[in-house]
Amino acid sequence: MSDIRWGVLGAARIARKAVIPAIRRAGAGEVLAVASASGKAEAFAAELEIPRAYGGYDELLADPDVDAVYIALPNAAHAEWIVAAARAGKHVLCEKPVVLSTAELDDVEDACATAGVQLAEAFMYRHHPQLQRLRELLDAGTIGELVTVESSFHFTLPRTDPLDIRLRPDLGGGSLRDIGCYPVDLLGWLTGAEPDDLGVVAHRDQPGGADTRMAVAARYGDVTANLHCSFDAPFRAQARLIGTAGSIELPDAFRADNRGGTARIRIERDGDVSVVEVAGDQYGNQVAAFARRAEHGTADPDGAALTRRTAATLERIEAAAGRETPAAG
Repeated sequence: MSDIRWGVLGAARIARKAVIPAIRRAGAGEVLAVASASGKAEAFAAELEIPRAYGGYDELLADPDVDAVYIALPNAAHAEWIVAAARAGKHVLCEKPVVLSTAELDDVEDACATAGVQLAEAFMYRHHPQLQRLRELLDAGTIGELVTVESSFHFTLPRTDPLDIRLRPDLGGGSLRDIGCYPVDLLGWLTGAEPDDLGVVAHRDQPGGADTRMAVAARYGDVTANLHCSFDAPFRAQARLIGTAGSIELPDAFRADNRGGTARIRIERDGDVSVVEVAGDQYGNQVAAFARRAEHGTADPDGAALTRRTAATLERIEAAAGRETPAAG
């Protein structure tokens, strides 16, 4: 059981449904406080039995009993509040994408390094053991040399008035930033690189609006990739790796939690098909790993390098799609 005391910035659904339950389930510390700028903190705290509720983020950051914060704010607010949390001496687990540009990433990493606090991006899928099993299969040559990767993340997002924050470009919204970042991150993890070349096609409901569909074709060395995301199709969060001797499909690549934590790995080679199931608690593993880092001051250079590759690639995709990312402030 960790002694880390958590504060939550933002009364978001993902905090309520996924991250706070995971902290408790994994014994990753105590959820001590929540802050909301929209007046939801007291009701949120009462519902989830959180002892302290604050009407402003600065108030929570001033609480000397809070050791670490989980940031579940709109994407465009991440960098500002990571820096503020670091200056307040709090470790930071921030929802993906952790920033909107590499300039912002420089700022937040500098702030955290100066303060001596840990920073992690909340890509929970990275913490499911299916990735370790996938790496073992690839290293064993199960499908030969990797040739191409196809990965997609889709779900249907209703258009509402007012707009959902995921459809507001001023808040860092768009299908790429919300869900397309997962396939991008996966390719960065698989290859250990940024793409050498990429091409992008984006769809928006209206000029100047957030992207609602996006397709990316990319080359990572000798590996080609096709990445897709949208707010306009039934749920799908998968990846398929094609090699010179077979293929591996991950139908639960990013949301194994939707199947109770059990991910399927489908292997096809020489006409034979086998399915391996790998159980794991990706949200629980994520918060437990972060709590250990916060308690022991343990750096995660591999995670930080992957976060930088993903941020740089997302920035390039945004530029290629015709919308520049906001400048760091």
